[in-house]
Amino acid sequence: MARRLELYVDKENGDAPGFLTNFDDYGVILYYAFTVNREKAMLLYKAMVNEYQYALGYGLPLNDLTDSNINVCLPIDQIPNVISFITDDILPSLNILPLELNMIDEWNIGQDLEAFLMNQGSFFDNFNIDGIDVDNYAVYYFIGVFNQLLDFFKEVLVWGIKYKVEIA
Repeated sequence: MARRLELYVDKENGDAPGFLTNFDDYGVILYYAFTVNREKAMLLYKAMVNEYQYALGYGLPLNDLTDSNINVCLPIDQIPNVISFITDDILPSLNILPLELNMIDEWNIGQDLEAFLMNQGSFFDNFNIDGIDVDNYAVYYFIGVFNQLLDFFKEVLVWGIKYKVEIA
């Protein structure tokens, strides 16, 4: 079974913001952002990784961090920058493309997405996806998922608290 990434404020509260995706899609989401702007994609990555995993991946001192520390790595005051990246850069870049365009074919990745991502550098050096199934990642998929992320980040600002990032 593929691992999944969960971003959430409060699992017990059905009205609280949340976002869920599998690791295959997580890699593709971040790679699309990476093709748009590498520096800003790092900001999105930090908005989708917890403090522990980030410190572990970059060889930073863990201090008191353990794998039970699942607070998001990115400070909440940086969320508006993530929102701007999605609104001003990612979605406009998608809206000019044909909706049915398969981005996997456009990127010429082949069937080994994990190897492809690991060769991109940046945060993908620490990115481990188990058993990726390459699907048809059409433009309409990206528009939908980035709109879901945008809604999540906007709601997080309304709640005004750090959210959790859990890998299950």
